[in-house]
Amino acid sequence: MQCVHIMAFAALSAVAFSGPSRAQEPPPGTYIIFDGSGSMWGKLVDESYKIHAARIVLDDFVSRDFAGRELALRVYGHRREADCSDTQLVVPFSSPSTAADRMRAFLQSINPLGRTPITQSLMAALSDFGDRRGEIILISDGIETCNADPCALMRDWREKDVAVQVHVVGFGVEEREKEALQCIADAAGTEYRDAESAQALADGLASIYDVTTAAALVLRGVDSDGNHLRVHGELTGGREPIELVSERRHLVDPGDYQLVAGVQTRNGTLYRPVEESTTVSATGETIVKVEVPVPPRVYATFADARGTQSGSLVSVLQNGAEVFRFRARDTVFIDPGTYEFQASPNAENRLSVNATVDHGDTKEIAFVMTRTVRARFRMEASGSGIHFRQNYELWQDEELKYKVHVSNGALVLPGTYDLRLPDRLTPYVVSGIEVTDEDDQEFTLTVPVGHVTFQYLKLDGTPDTDDRVFLSRTGGQERLYKRSGVKHPLTPGSYTVNGWTAKGEYDPVTFQVAVGEDKPVVLRRK
Repeated sequence: MQCVHIMAFAALSAVAFSGPSRAQEPPPGTYIIFDGSGSMWGKLVDESYKIHAARIVLDDFVSRDFAGRELALRVYGHRREADCSDTQLVVPFSSPSTAADRMRAFLQSINPLGRTPITQSLMAALSDFGDRRGEIILISDGIETCNADPCALMRDWREKDVAVQVHVVGFGVEEREKEALQCIADAAGTEYRDAESAQALADGLASIYDVTTAAALVLRGVDSDGNHLRVHGELTGGREPIELVSERRHLVDPGDYQLVAGVQTRNGTLYRPVEESTTVSATGETIVKVEVPVPPRVYATFADARGTQSGSLVSVLQNGAEVFRFRARDTVFIDPGTYEFQASPNAENRLSVNATVDHGDTKEIAFVMTRTVRARFRMEASGSGIHFRQNYELWQDEELKYKVHVSNGALVLPGTYDLRLPDRLTPYVVSGIEVTDEDDQEFTLTVPVGHVTFQYLKLDGTPDTDDRVFLSRTGGQERLYKRSGVKHPLTPGSYTVNGWTAKGEYDPVTFQVAVGEDKPVVLRRK
């Protein structure tokens, strides 16, 4: 049986945790992020200004009894009009009495002005917390306006087991803004609160205060050396079982419970879970630190004849059925057993490795790749350098090997190829292209062409406005749209052009194109 250490703290909520608990932790904190952007001069339904109402509500909120906690205030968008770096810690963590006085003074002087850098403010707030426990309360009347995604940030925090609680209050927001702020709260795992008035804002802040002061359990997982581990578990003995995830604050009734916890493998099981009785205190947090066994781990590497490669997603199979997938850069926990690991970095590498994983293993899954290189091609018209902007083809021994994107190129095996411009009107082939084993290669090739400009003339022989024409190889069925008044590169041969009937009646014009030629082709209205 693994040992379970139970420590009770009279505190409010969980916070980011990056290692084993320390003997001396800083006091927990309540950290307010306040919207000082220009939209705070907007009005609420009762015609009061948002900034005036928020000042009154916050003045009352910070007067509460925050015994044993410290307060901090960060404001954004209050100093410069169009500056996404305008976020400022105006009151660092300090005692409630000191912080409350400084908060009131600052909020009375604030002049809403600029943008809404929510993501940057959240990132800065987490840095300000350090090893401290507590919660962030974001009060905003609008959405992120600085080309960032606070929802993605919250999802990343949860994936990394950053357990700081982020509460969101939308103040006087429209439906679109409400949805965006709801997304932040959902990603953070907290309840979004919407406030259309000063009273609703006060009620929202009060409910956050009440939730964070309720009895709660926080689960922490460590290995035998005290290193932090993300663990899952279940608490039984209450009205219904409660699922647990480490470093999150779980509201539970005070009382005695049975706890089961362990590291969750990618197979979806708890590895050798431990069981222990625990008692949840009637107030504050009960922090349960659980020492759990570490499952076996696997990670993937990819290499070819030239060295390490970035690789791809790895599929893990047992008995022919996929169990899970993981990214090449990840090290993942896995149940002991025999597996097939599959990966397909590109079309030339469909890879498979069989391996048996046992207790205590940290196993490398080494994928040996056939070397491919990225080759990019640019085909240009002779005399003008006009780029044939379409995808190309690489052929070998009269067989199509690769379709090549006009910008990104393709990953190909080194070798000799024929490069084809598969244009329906002006096809062209360059033979003997030598692709070596260098990492990234670019080829610029010239297509010998003549140039033609189509011109419309009115009945009196004066120029007509430019418009579309329809061009084909003489005798061919394919008719492609081109524009008049524009120089078009065409490979040598005979062509026929038809005018657009919406401009009038025109006789088809057949013409010849020779390399180096640059000539007009006239369509005269009948």
